[in-house]
Amino acid sequence: MVTVSAPYLAGYLAFREVPFLVEAAQRLQEREPGLRPQVLLVDGNGVLHHRGFGVACHLGVLTGLPCIGVAKNLLQVDGLAKDEQHKGQVRPTRASLPPVPVGEME
Repeated sequence: MVTVSAPYLAGYLAFREVPFLVEAAQRLQEREPGLRPQVLLVDGNGVLHHRGFGVACHLGVLTGLPCIGVAKNLLQVDGLAKDEQHKGQVRPTRASLPPVPVGEME
């Protein structure tokens, strides 16, 4: 459990949450030096961020670990439309859960 003192501001999630995530990655390396994650799935955007550098990118740079942003919502990104092609990139899971994005946008 962590306590955050900064308010949430859309588009600035990394500045609020990355310090705690970096700390967690460092603790893992200290406790289990032989254990290195192959990839981190991060609750937030990566390159599909309106500045092209979301929380997943920020965490990856600071930890040196590959990170994939798994966001609940697609932010408005110039040149990326929320159209039929976008809908084709998501797959339903269960009726009680939202669809999961899969594959790459072409």
